Amino acid sequence: MSESSSPMSTHAKDAPIAALRAFAAASRCGSFRDAARELGITPSAISHQVKALETWLGAPLFERSIRQVQLTAQGQALSQAVIAAFDSMHLALEAARKTATPSELRIAALPLFVSVWLAPRLPRFEATFPHLSLAIDTNARLVDIAKGEADIAIRNIAAPTPGLHVRKLLDLRATPLCTPELAARLKAPADLADATMIGLSVGRAGWREWLDAVGAHDTKPKRTLKFDNLPAAIAAAAEGRGVLLGLLPLIWEAPTAQTLVAPFRTPPQDAGAYFIACRKEDRANSVVSAFSDWIVSEMRADVRRLMRIERKRLA
Repeated sequence: MSESSSPMSTHAKDAPIAALRAFAAASRCGSFRDAARELGITPSAISHQVKALETWLGAPLFERSIRQVQLTAQGQALSQAVIAAFDSMHLALEAARKTATPSELRIAALPLFVSVWLAPRLPRFEATFPHLSLAIDTNARLVDIAKGEADIAIRNIAAPTPGLHVRKLLDLRATPLCTPELAARLKAPADLADATMIGLSVGRAGWREWLDAVGAHDTKPKRTLKFDNLPAAIAAAAEGRGVLLGLLPLIWEAPTAQTLVAPFRTPPQDAGAYFIACRKEDRANSVVSAFSDWIVSEMRADVRRLMRIERKRLA
C-alpha cells in the first residue's frame, strides 16, 4: 500500500484537535461538566467531542456513569501523552510570544512621574520604535506584573520587589512644602498640629515616618486632606489648603509646585526610590529590555540637573 493511500496517514492528517482538547480537559477534571466550564462550552459538546475521538480511535476512553466518568486503561495512557503535548505546546507558544517584538508596550507608572518627567521624553523612545504603541496606566494602585497586568511598572517603593527584575531610577527624599504665607506661621514640626496635612489615600503614607524621623512623634494634625494622586495634592498645597509632604527632587518639575517652599530647615528624609520593574522572563523581550535600558539612561543623564534644582529651592 502506498503512503498516499494509507488510511492511517489520512486519519492522522485530519486528527481532531478540538476533540483532543476536550478529552484532555475531561481527563484532567474527571468530569464532562467541569471540562465544559473550563473550555467555555456545554457538557453536551464535550461529550460529542470525546465520542468523536473514541470513534476515530476505535476504542472507549471513558467508562461513563450517571454522575461521573472514569478513564479506561487506554484513556489513561492517552491522557498523559495528550496533556503533556498540550503543556509543551503552551510553553513553546508562551516563550515565542515573550521573545517576539510586541506591537504594544503596557506601562504602569505614577501620575506625577508620567506627567512631569516621562511624557516629555517619550518622543525620543518612540523614534526608535515608530510602530510600537504605548499604553500607559497612571492609576496609583499597585499593579500585579507577575499576573500580567502590565509589562513594565515604575513605582515609588522602599525596596525592590522580590521575584521581579528591578532597577533603580531615582532616590527620593521627603520634606514638607506649602505656600510662603502658610510657612510664615510654621516655626517647627510641632506646629503642624495646628495645620492641615495633605497626603495620599493610596500608596505609602509618608507623614508618620517623617514626623518620627524629625522627633515629632506625638504630633497629630488638626485635620488631613487626602487625594488619590500626587498632582491633585500638589495643586491643593499651591492653593494654600495645607502642608504637603513633597517627594524631592521630582516634585520641582511640576508647574504647580513652583510657588511652594519648605517651612522647616530640617534635612529631607529618605523616602524610598523610583524603581522600574518587569517579570524576570521578560528581560528576553527586546522592547521591554530596550525601554528599561532607555529610561535608566535618561534618568542617569538627568539626575545632576534635578539635584541642582533641589539645592537651589531649599537654599
